[in-house]
Amino acid sequence: MVIILLLIIVVILVFFFVKASFSPHILKISFRNIFRIKRESFLMILGSMIGAAFIIGSLGMNDSFKNYIYKSVDLYFGEIDEVINSKVSINYEDIKPFIEKLEKEDLIDGVIPIYFKLFPVTKKGNIRGLKISELSQASIVGMDYTLIENFGEKEIKIPSEFLKLRDNEAIITRRLAERLKVSEGEYIEIITGASPINLLFPRSFKVVKIIDLKSILNYRGLDANNGIGTVFVTLNAGRKISRVPENHYFQILISNKGDFIEGNKLTDKVKKIYEQMNIKAEFIPVKSNQIKAVDRGGVSYIFLALSLFSIISGGVLITNMYSMLISERKRELGVLRAIGFKRRDIRNVIFYESIFYTLFSIPLGIATGLLISRLTFSKVTSLFKELSSFENIIGEIPLIDAYYISLNSILIGVVVGVFLPLTITFWYSYSIGKLNIVNAIKDLEEEKKKGKFGKYKIVIENILSILIFLISLILKIDSFIMLGIKSFLILLSAIMIVTFNLKFIEIFLLKLIKLKGKFVPILKIAFSYPMRNRKRTGAIITLYSMVIFIIVVLTILPYIQQKHLKRSRDSLFAGFDGVVVEMPTTLLPIKISKKDLKSVKGIKDVGEFYFIVAHENNNDYGIVFGSKEFFTKNKIKIKKSIFEGLSEDEIWLEIYNNPGYAIMPERLTDPKYGYNFELGKTYTAYIPAQTFGPNKSETSNSSESTITYKIVAITSKISETLAMGPVISLKNPELEKYKKNAVHGFFFSIYPEYKLQVEEYLKKKNQFYIFVDDLLNLGLKASQGMVSIFNSFLYFGLMIGIIGIAITMMKAVNERRRVIGMLKAIGFTKNMVFLSFFIESSIIIILGLIIGNSAGIFTSYLIFQKLFEDVGITFQIPYLKLFITSISFYIISVLFIYLPSKSASKLSPNEAMRALD
Repeated sequence: MVIILLLIIVVILVFFFVKASFSPHILKISFRNIFRIKRESFLMILGSMIGAAFIIGSLGMNDSFKNYIYKSVDLYFGEIDEVINSKVSINYEDIKPFIEKLEKEDLIDGVIPIYFKLFPVTKKGNIRGLKISELSQASIVGMDYTLIENFGEKEIKIPSEFLKLRDNEAIITRRLAERLKVSEGEYIEIITGASPINLLFPRSFKVVKIIDLKSILNYRGLDANNGIGTVFVTLNAGRKISRVPENHYFQILISNKGDFIEGNKLTDKVKKIYEQMNIKAEFIPVKSNQIKAVDRGGVSYIFLALSLFSIISGGVLITNMYSMLISERKRELGVLRAIGFKRRDIRNVIFYESIFYTLFSIPLGIATGLLISRLTFSKVTSLFKELSSFENIIGEIPLIDAYYISLNSILIGVVVGVFLPLTITFWYSYSIGKLNIVNAIKDLEEEKKKGKFGKYKIVIENILSILIFLISLILKIDSFIMLGIKSFLILLSAIMIVTFNLKFIEIFLLKLIKLKGKFVPILKIAFSYPMRNRKRTGAIITLYSMVIFIIVVLTILPYIQQKHLKRSRDSLFAGFDGVVVEMPTTLLPIKISKKDLKSVKGIKDVGEFYFIVAHENNNDYGIVFGSKEFFTKNKIKIKKSIFEGLSEDEIWLEIYNNPGYAIMPERLTDPKYGYNFELGKTYTAYIPAQTFGPNKSETSNSSESTITYKIVAITSKISETLAMGPVISLKNPELEKYKKNAVHGFFFSIYPEYKLQVEEYLKKKNQFYIFVDDLLNLGLKASQGMVSIFNSFLYFGLMIGIIGIAITMMKAVNERRRVIGMLKAIGFTKNMVFLSFFIESSIIIILGLIIGNSAGIFTSYLIFQKLFEDVGITFQIPYLKLFITSISFYIISVLFIYLPSKSASKLSPNEAMRALD
């Protein structure tokens, strides 16, 4: 579509130039105008170039982030689009009709049955040597490797070792080899169960090759988790390890037609065929799920929104530039009309001139846009490199290490950069061709007949503005899209109200500061042109308002979150410094005890907890069973309880000593979250037969699978903590039958100076652990990094606004040369002329800053209510930061408008009042 538009533009340009060759005098006049007033031409090219640069640069940022999403997909799944998964096993004969139908519909280009399961792996000899800490959990993969060559769009070259692999041999990934300290030729052992026979006689495999992390097909399980690495064995060995019958598999990998991105578009069709068949296995669109996971929170929509904002900003600047060009050429075109030029010739003169400006500016705009967006994107790369240091918390993430812009985006930038100015110029040149010759030469406004409602125009405009504002206020926010529409309408109505009422602002300022003498005409002149050219004034105010609006939102929300993170240290882990989590598994776990942790130097307090999932009234929630330390050492505040006269410490101790009591987070007492727990009432929770693990079953409502508790206290609002649901004493006798399938762990407090030693101990023991400080640092770095990225992008937008207003002022000086001469002739001094231009620009900038700040604060509060209010965070505004930002932007803008204002003041009356430039 874009290429078609580009071809249409090229054809139109060729057509006009061929047509112009029959009237060379018109083409000559247009071309000479460019070099006749070099400064004006430079400003036109500069404005068009910056507008095009912002459009192309923003599209480059958007493309780079999309490329990151696709890179993430490639990193984890390659060309695997769907997986048919079974928790027991799949008989391939049962699924064969489904595969045959997909092939018949020409939807797929590869199918591979596979064994995939996590098992403890270690170097041979470690188990007999009782070196339990040397075990690492890795994924074991068994498949027919000859199928890989015909899997996907592109042929995959398989190392010969895979095709020659024997049943007692294995290929492992490099990271796993480094963890196990294994080299090619050495042996590894796999523990396939927790029974004594599996411990005494583990399966042994010779490592014949070590490959890079991505492995074959990049597949690392449904959740992109392959433990510490992958062990590849033969199909037969994989079947024996998994203990399933012949021709039965755990998973079937499917590749759709097309590459690793295009194939994903066929997933819905594949799923539709799957739903038509009675297949006793789960259909998992792994690639779609991965794209959604990477783009969690709609980050790509944020980049897209910024791109659209950028296109609007660049379009506003280009529109301003070319509308001013038409105004400047009006007298000159009137003269040409007077000496015999036809209306068509007049239109062509200005149209061809704009074509020359556009052709000069587009190549420069492309280069500048690519350069600026590449520099801005370097901040994205830096952020993800910093986040990669938190892999122990968030897992492996693909680094955004490459700037990318598609040819399609460059073409879009070119199309917009060419089509927009030519459209504007053609429209204005068409209207200027109809101007009265005398009025055009004298530079007078055309007299417009007032319509029926002409005298009520201001009233109608204000009613419309207020109506839009009222609609925005009553608009219900039931999604982020509606929130965005509401925010846009608020901003739009504010801009309209201000632009339509500049006269009242002028009157207000005159009465407020009670100006006398020469300052009254200065202020009146300063307001006269913005009021006369309301479209141009509104465009500049819009540009400033939009940039400031988004900067304010992206300043306030992260500020609130960062403040909350810094204050929430005591609530994240109930006041403890870290947590060790031991996930339930049928594999051999490497356990540590409360006694082991207490003996570690640097750890001062250690407690124990169990976490299970409960079910009641179609809602799932977590129940935490805590040891005495949780009840006596935590820092969670109690909001209310059934106990009168007891302190918080006494309430916690009372709950610990009474196993039938529970304390509930306030969030679970709010019906809008689907829960309606009440203080003082007794509840019965139903526990699934298996809370966690691959064979999770349905909830059982039998009396043997229940826990009964009474809510005796409610905590204050907290966002994240160990208390994710009712907290019950570890003494509760019902816990014993759920311990096997519950999440078990420890919470601990440390002396800060011993953190590294404690971390080393936990690493050595292969424990999954999280320190609260790491979570806080991760949150702060992610928040600050994203703000830095967006702000650097927006500051570029603000630069466009600043340069736009500077160019506008420079062109306004030329546009009003005769008026300046008249003002000086009637007694205006240099300073008065300077101040009139300076105040005019300042008023526009200040109005933009006020609107942007006001609408930004209001929108931030709306977003805050949607995201944060119900998790105990208070709304805060960084007034000082917003004030400094606004003042800085004003000062920078003033520097840019100083020169054109000074230039205007220096014009002599004689020079300014010449008939033609």
